[in-house]
Amino acid sequence: MSAPDLGALVSARLCHDLISPMGAIGNGLELLEMAGGPAAAELALVNDSLANALAKLRFYRVAFGPADAQARQSAEEAAQLTDAMFAARFTVAWTGGDMSRALARIVHLALLCLEKSLPLGGHVRIAIAPDAVALAVDGRRTAPPPDLWEHVTHGTPVLGLKADAVQFALLRQALELTGHAIEVSLGETTATVRIAAPQPVLAGASPS
Repeated sequence: MSAPDLGALVSARLCHDLISPMGAIGNGLELLEMAGGPAAAELALVNDSLANALAKLRFYRVAFGPADAQARQSAEEAAQLTDAMFAARFTVAWTGGDMSRALARIVHLALLCLEKSLPLGGHVRIAIAPDAVALAVDGRRTAPPPDLWEHVTHGTPVLGLKADAVQFALLRQALELTGHAIEVSLGETTATVRIAAPQPVLAGASPS
């Protein structure tokens, strides 16, 4: 098994094992509310923090976990994840049908890359089509890290990669593993990302 596969399985294991006890904490908080426990404001703060942690784990399980070849994800399911994951300043709207689990992983990683490129937030519109997924961004101001996006689009090496930018390396890796192509255009306040399905190999075609 390759290192990327092992890394994805570790991520999936961590997310799975952490979601269960957090769900139990949520159940405990509900019981406290029913029993007249701590003040409502205090419980609300804990509940909000718990919901945020659970949302991140569910999103990360898709972005960092293994991609089941048979699994699919609908736009509705993806919207539930992103609505819970991101704050109000960074919003995501989905249209279209469903996509393979492998493509969903790529799109979720691309969202994390875009979030890092929009320090003041923005709105991302995602359209799922049979042969491609298009992401269009309306932001207040973009600040894309050029070296990281060059790594995504051309595989240019990145020196001193930090933990908060690991999504760029994982996105490049996922594109190489699946054969998906990516086109990126970054402006001062807008950005577009197009992820296209692998082109079929024609029978009898000679390798280039």
